[in-house]
Amino acid sequence: MNRRIRALAALTAALAATAVGCLAQGPPGTVVDKANEWSPATKSRVYSLTVRTSGGQREKFQVLIADYDNCAVGASYPRCTKG
Repeated sequence: MNRRIRALAALTAALAATAVGCLAQGPPGTVVDKANEWSPATKSRVYSLTVRTSGGQREKFQVLIADYDNCAVGASYPRCTKG
């Protein structure tokens, strides 16, 4: 039984790692807000940016930690992700 649980946990971790690298890129715009929300249930942090598009809309989307760190409020997204 423990072997099955460990196998399932390893498979879940592998799928999660694969999914993290496949985040869709958000719309181009100016970064107006950043958030990093902690989830105690999953013991993980979700990083997101909110941009104001050229049409004036605010759009929030999930990003990788590297993009979160590289993009300050006021920066131009996605140019700020290029590091």
